Amino acid sequence: MKFTILIVDDEKNIREGLAADFEMDGYAVRLAENGRDALGQISRGDIDLVITDLRMPGGVSGEDVLRHVTAETPGIPVIVLTGHGSIDAAVQAMHDGAYDFLTKPLNLEQLEMIVKRALEGRELSLKHQQLLSEVSSERGVDSVVGKSAAMQRVMMLVRKVADARISVLITGESGVGKNVVANAIHSLSARHDNALITVHCAALSESLLESELFGHEKGAFTGAESLHKGKFELAHGGTIFLDEIGEISQSVQVKLLRVLQERKFERVGGEQTIEVDVRIIAATNRNLEEEVKAGRFREDLFFRLNGIRIEVPPLRERKDDIPLLMNSFLTKFNKDNNKSIKGFDSRARTAIYKYDWPGNIRELEHCVESSVVMASGDEITVDDLPPTVSRASSSSVMSIPLGITLSEAERIVIEQNLAANKGNKSKTADILGIGRKTLHRKLSEYGLDD
Repeated sequence: MKFTILIVDDEKNIREGLAADFEMDGYAVRLAENGRDALGQISRGDIDLVITDLRMPGGVSGEDVLRHVTAETPGIPVIVLTGHGSIDAAVQAMHDGAYDFLTKPLNLEQLEMIVKRALEGRELSLKHQQLLSEVSSERGVDSVVGKSAAMQRVMMLVRKVADARISVLITGESGVGKNVVANAIHSLSARHDNALITVHCAALSESLLESELFGHEKGAFTGAESLHKGKFELAHGGTIFLDEIGEISQSVQVKLLRVLQERKFERVGGEQTIEVDVRIIAATNRNLEEEVKAGRFREDLFFRLNGIRIEVPPLRERKDDIPLLMNSFLTKFNKDNNKSIKGFDSRARTAIYKYDWPGNIRELEHCVESSVVMASGDEITVDDLPPTVSRASSSSVMSIPLGITLSEAERIVIEQNLAANKGNKSKTADILGIGRKTLHRKLSEYGLDD
């Protein structure tokens, strides 16, 4: 694993000397000549360790950098250097969360040893986090990615119904993740040690679907050369997920209704009645009430399936979830394509937020996958996005006049992005690539709190 070290020092010779030394040791190195520059680089999220001078001009000291890392990106070790070494400064730095403290002139071998030890600890921590994530994902709960209020309501319902026997109907547009919600219900239930069997109802013809659901006896029809157990039989003790239930024919609806009412059925071509203990979860992108009115779906079956309804909102109605989904897909496709892309630049993030995602999460997943393949740098740019998405970035333009100071330009950028996002500070912080605490501090500095 190649780690990235940020070296922050206002003395050019020290910055460049340390950079040359650590690059020879195989590390990637970033440089910052003052604290403000350092905070900007840290906000990008691709730094693994910070070495910072304690006293620097420009209004942002090494102590400020240390406190920012501790608050915004805990887990990144910070090593503090100073030519003004004192016990008080050392104690305060360690109190504020510094990994270690060295005085100038530096003992280079000692610094190298401290850096190596700090990064070994960080690598163990990252591997531990990855292991915890993989274990949780196996239970399916963490696969429901979303911090928006809408998805929190969905997860509240998931937790409430998980252990009940009642049937669950999951509705929502194609691509919103109905299968992920079904998996979460099963994973949180007492049945999680038994099978979750999925049937894609729209992918099978009427005759094949009946055989797939209920099985068939040997010789039941041409080509039935052996006994075949159906999905209900295989799901005994567990859960069966009937995806796109609105596509099944009237004859299959009748047989399915009996299973829901009596928990028993016969295989196609068979006479033996088979009893099963199965939890039923169904999903559809159709309006089943309208299908019932049109005579295409049995009303009694609808009421049986619609024990508890969980509506999964489209992605355009929960854009607060986009950053989490983007990062999740980026991690996945970096691994699949042997790449190490750090993230998305500001224009790419803006385009992704502005796009309405008619294909929902599935479309976003494909967008990130293709962008990872197309990207040639360590960030995904707007040019790497699919054309339908990249065009969203041109729907609004920000104008910054020449001749103003950097802080004035920063104020304009923050103010206009905040206005474009209708005051949503979380979304604004994500687009700008900074933490929420950093945004709140800047809003206060520029008098934009209200």
